[in-house]
Amino acid sequence: MKSKDKARLLEERMQLLEVEAGLQRVALGATFAKWQERRLLAVGSTVVTWGWRLLAIPRIRWLVAATVLSKLRKRRKH
Repeated sequence: MKSKDKARLLEERMQLLEVEAGLQRVALGATFAKWQERRLLAVGSTVVTWGWRLLAIPRIRWLVAATVLSKLRKRRKH
């Protein structure tokens, strides 16, 4: 094989490897995005569950209602 042919084959191989690396980066980015979305959904559902459990306690419900009503009264006075 001539050195020109070897150089051309190496150049083609290099280009193919660069394209493959680019595709792998895109796939990896998409995978990380999915993981972040799943993690965010998991954290969000945990927070909602905690909130729901807190609101199941009558004293907490009363505290929330009193706070909201207090804020509403202050707005009406201004």
